[in-house]
Amino acid sequence: MDDSTRAAIFADFDISQNESQMDFTDDLTKSKFRKSQFNLSVSLTPGELSAIFDTPTIQPKLNSENGLYNQFLDVLQAFRISSPLQLLEILQYFIDNCIDTISILKDQNQNADWLEQELNTWRLLLTLFQVQHLESEKVDNIVSDRDLADALFKEDQKLKGIQRIVDWLEHCAAENMENEFMKDAKHFSDEEVAWPNTLGQLLKKELIYQSSGSMVTKLDPDAPNRQSRSIHDLDQVDDDRLLTQVFNEIRCGRLEKAELLCCQYGQFWRSAIMEGWRLYHDPFYKPKEEQSPSDEILGNPNRDVWKACAWKISSDHKNSPYWRATIGILCGNIDAVLPVCNRWEDILWAHLHTIVNVAVESHIQTHKSSSFISLPEKYWEYKMTMDDIIAELKSNPKLAVRQEAHKPRRQIQQYFMTNQFRELVNIMADWAENSLESDPQFLRFLAHLILVIRWAGIQHDELAANLIIQKYIEVLIPMNDSLLVAYYTSQLEQTSQIIIYSKFLEKSVLTEQRTQGLLAAEKFSLPVEEITKRIVETYRNRFTNMTSGQDLFSEITSDDYELISALDWIIYYPHQVEEAFVQINTVVRNFVAQGKIQAARLAFNKVQKDSINRLMNNADIDIEKLLEFDMVSVSKKIQSLILEYLAYKCYLDAEEGFAEWFHEYHQTKPIEPIKLHGNADYAKKLIHDHNMEQYQIALSIWKKNVASSSQIVVEQLFNLLFFPNGWLVDHENEDKNRHEHFELLRTICIPKIFMLLHTILHSAEKYTECIKLASYITDKTNKFYQLFSQADLKKLLAKIAESSVCLMESNEQVLDPWGF
Repeated sequence: MDDSTRAAIFADFDISQNESQMDFTDDLTKSKFRKSQFNLSVSLTPGELSAIFDTPTIQPKLNSENGLYNQFLDVLQAFRISSPLQLLEILQYFIDNCIDTISILKDQNQNADWLEQELNTWRLLLTLFQVQHLESEKVDNIVSDRDLADALFKEDQKLKGIQRIVDWLEHCAAENMENEFMKDAKHFSDEEVAWPNTLGQLLKKELIYQSSGSMVTKLDPDAPNRQSRSIHDLDQVDDDRLLTQVFNEIRCGRLEKAELLCCQYGQFWRSAIMEGWRLYHDPFYKPKEEQSPSDEILGNPNRDVWKACAWKISSDHKNSPYWRATIGILCGNIDAVLPVCNRWEDILWAHLHTIVNVAVESHIQTHKSSSFISLPEKYWEYKMTMDDIIAELKSNPKLAVRQEAHKPRRQIQQYFMTNQFRELVNIMADWAENSLESDPQFLRFLAHLILVIRWAGIQHDELAANLIIQKYIEVLIPMNDSLLVAYYTSQLEQTSQIIIYSKFLEKSVLTEQRTQGLLAAEKFSLPVEEITKRIVETYRNRFTNMTSGQDLFSEITSDDYELISALDWIIYYPHQVEEAFVQINTVVRNFVAQGKIQAARLAFNKVQKDSINRLMNNADIDIEKLLEFDMVSVSKKIQSLILEYLAYKCYLDAEEGFAEWFHEYHQTKPIEPIKLHGNADYAKKLIHDHNMEQYQIALSIWKKNVASSSQIVVEQLFNLLFFPNGWLVDHENEDKNRHEHFELLRTICIPKIFMLLHTILHSAEKYTECIKLASYITDKTNKFYQLFSQADLKKLLAKIAESSVCLMESNEQVLDPWGF
């Protein structure tokens, strides 16, 4: 990081020795932290937040708040968290995003209150984290009250944090005033002198309106209290409005503006009174080499006297409540301030300001040998802590304050102020599950809070944190933005990554969508292989069951097409070829068990030749000769997968060959011409004879084709029956479920193959071959008889018996039923 950037982040802190480096993209480095145009602090160390509350970077405006999803993602993508300073940079960009969107919403006359509250929370986090990453400093060469106060803030990080919260509250109030209260011009008098109407009546000028009560006879500032009389009624109204605005300016951290306001309307004494709180500093006590020409004496050397007098003014109920509150906040009399504080943030500000006031005064009086005017005991009795203040806000007598203290965004701020992060994360998880609070933008806010807490290294409940991020991902999934879903999924533990991202990708149908989804997963280091595997398994579990075979060539359903399409996920990555074989074999196995041969073929065809080559580590392998290939060089698992693949190929070829034969045998046989009547004329006989001649030729061709196809199909069927080592007999199979599926398929398919063989052989009048099928079934080597149910065996034997009868009836030689 360059010096200018570092100085901008911690403008009011000396961190020149901090060597932490930031690592982020060029696009973001073009934008630096900006300085605030206002000095917001009315505390003892003015100007502290100049690096926190900035004007935003100029960015293209989006249509609505929906742009926040991608804007926040853009910030997170740009950083690789390697130092605390990067977290501060991220928070600043979160702030900028909120400011931009608020501007858009207001231009569109939309409600932006919810986003302003979020903006203020990000600002609070930024200022608190800034303080956390500062180290305590030991200050030497202390010569004045201000030096003592500066040293206290550099040594006491807790007090520094409280002061930062005070400044944050003042900035929020200033923004709120600019947005609302100051939209209309406020006039407190038509003249630039104090109490002009009182002056006019005393000078016996003609006034439109005379005061209704006993009026003062003098115009010095103490006259109303000294004489127990009032000023002119119109002046009293103007005075009340002026003092209300003066307090509001103090509440916004704009002391100078409050003083200027008093001067503009002739009440210079009020401006002078407010100036008396400043800490005394005389730079000329320092050695000459440490002095500069611009040095000047600042502050009030008799500040203790001023404070004692100010306490009396703020305690005098004859004074205006807002004037009492103004002086009370400066001198530490909180009892004078609270009566005019009706909001959560005002009460919090009053308490925290008082904590700082008392701490600084105590430090000064402890470390200086001078004698001080005694302050009221009540001043020193103020001992409230941050936890006490938060508890008081939650139980405040004012209903509006109590309600505000229990709102989610206020609770988030309160938990951060009290460092109760575990409790915060747990309650945020409850909100995420509560539909009343789980609107999309609020979930976005919670999810990014979790990420900030993680990156800050804060201990918290990981299960609750992951739940919040998962709820946010559920909001993102319908948007179909793979980058959004992939990034936030990557923030979960791996098991959840697989489950959630596979669920997201399941809905992707188009090739382009699938490619984008996987590229996004790769970009954020998601376990893509496990994700694609789970997608296929999800479809398998949803749409398939190992059931007994149905009718041959059952129609393919839409669910089947979805399952077949899902196989594309598993063949996307070439290095995942082994898993691809596992999944495709399993899908084919299920389709074959259901009798869905066409569906099984579509699934089977997902395996390409190059896939087999990769699996076998052989570029020139011939699929047709795989059974003859020496597979010693590959593992037993791959051998098992290849043999299963070949077993399905053999079965599908046989089934499809039979289907083609069946169609050719029953649908393509030439139709014999209709016989003529005996009295048909000569012309018709000629035509009939010609047609019969053509029929005989076609019939001869058909018989040759059928005989040829029969021979091919019979060979395919016998190849299946006498598959090397047995069809779907896997001696290396250690998967119990897979073994059970194999046995089920053998009981379904082998009896069917015998029936198909008999059908073809019987149709070809090869009755002797039909009878031989019985010997194959009873052969103890292959033990096919174990695969037949009693009903299937009875049915096949009945067919063989028919062939035996046909054999005896068709042969001129006398043969027994077995063809001998």
